[in-house]
Amino acid sequence: MKALQAAMVPVAVLGMARCLYAQSPAGPTLPVEPLRYVLDLRLDYAQGRLDGTAAITLRNRSPAPVEAVPLLLYRLMTVAAARDAQGLALAVAQRVDTFVDFPQLQVNAVTVRLPRPLPPGDTATVTLDFGGYLLGYAETGMAYVQDRVDTAFTIIRPDAFAYPTPGVPSMDALRSTPPGAFSYVARVSVPESLVVVNGGRLASRTTRNGVATYIYRNVKPAWRMDLAIARYRTLESGATRVAYLPGDSVGAVRVLRAADATLRLYTSWFGPLRDSTSFAVIEIPDGWGSQADVSSIIQSAAAFRDSTRRREVYHEVSHLWNVPSLDRPAPRWEEGLASFLEYLTQEQLEQRPVLAEHAAAVASRLRAGLAQNASWRAVPLRAYGREGMTDLSYSVGMLMFDVLYGLVGADRFNAIVGGYYRQYAARGATTDDFVALAKRLSPLDVSRFFDDWIYTTRWADRVAAGAGVDELVRYYRGTPP
Repeated sequence: MKALQAAMVPVAVLGMARCLYAQSPAGPTLPVEPLRYVLDLRLDYAQGRLDGTAAITLRNRSPAPVEAVPLLLYRLMTVAAARDAQGLALAVAQRVDTFVDFPQLQVNAVTVRLPRPLPPGDTATVTLDFGGYLLGYAETGMAYVQDRVDTAFTIIRPDAFAYPTPGVPSMDALRSTPPGAFSYVARVSVPESLVVVNGGRLASRTTRNGVATYIYRNVKPAWRMDLAIARYRTLESGATRVAYLPGDSVGAVRVLRAADATLRLYTSWFGPLRDSTSFAVIEIPDGWGSQADVSSIIQSAAAFRDSTRRREVYHEVSHLWNVPSLDRPAPRWEEGLASFLEYLTQEQLEQRPVLAEHAAAVASRLRAGLAQNASWRAVPLRAYGREGMTDLSYSVGMLMFDVLYGLVGADRFNAIVGGYYRQYAARGATTDDFVALAKRLSPLDVSRFFDDWIYTTRWADRVAAGAGVDELVRYYRGTPP
């Protein structure tokens, strides 16, 4: 998704709050962050309707008291009532509104007035009764957000604002705000013929009068909460669980083995994950997008049905070793790292020489793109988030990490990626932190390399001139051609 150039959202748009978000040097940021969700959802498939209650514990992370909480909800949903922690009614204002910097996207912009101003650093819990219809956002250009209440497949996730999420209708505000991490309890009631799956731990499943109720709890602090519903079956191996759609049992075995093998390989390369290694792979239909969070992968059906696409699993598993980005907005270079690792892993696990061919194809596409897109030579990788160019993070980042791997060798490369994870996974880090650590651990001076690929666009001159990975490695080593 590519957002248009951001602008400040007028406070009047959302009604009662004196200041719904604050301005920072990196852009507008939201004043509150979620610390805990207790979500209770009921799906009515006959009506195609979703109803629920969300109790959200929020912290004021701004330097000023917060009088009202801004929330976003799907455009065809409404908030029926809001309460504080003591059960007292809270005033609610809501209206369907358009993102100021993404005019195709509409949401229900909700403002909940707190009973008293919330001081900086303090917390408050607001409970909202909400409900309505979910029909996705495919018409906005976000083709993967086909989310709807359907017995064939239903997914409840923040991409569609299917439950109340702190935010204002501005892509710039959302992208400039640290994602935070929260705990959750999700209770979902569906017809007992359907199965609810989630990356958390299944605490219980009960049935009554043909309705099954699932309760999931997060296994580690999460930055998103996704719930998929279909006629799922599951496979387990150790701490790895695969939820698959009917007819894909053979592919599920293949994905389970691939996920297990990848976890073992990356652990040997980068060291163990710092928290629980409980991990779920959840199959979803093709076209709905793949997504990794801290304890699960939402994986498209193609990776289950096509044995040549196991690398998609490798890509998503690598994100478990990501460090939370403190860059605002994040340039998302970790997608380039994951793109590089998926092909490197394919070579390791499948004994297929694919990396060089893929890197050559990426360089060729970049070469062609440079001739048509002047901004590629004007915006360095570190600014891709700010300029809405993170699609390039996959290709430019992939080539950058391939060259770095050739420069420093496998052992030092793994030490850099693993060391960055161990040092910063708990508190997050910036691009500058990564570069500083890489320079410290590299066996040769990589200052010019990072200047060219992260801080400037000098990489473009080399790629446009026809250089491939081998030529780029020799160039940054200072080796004559």
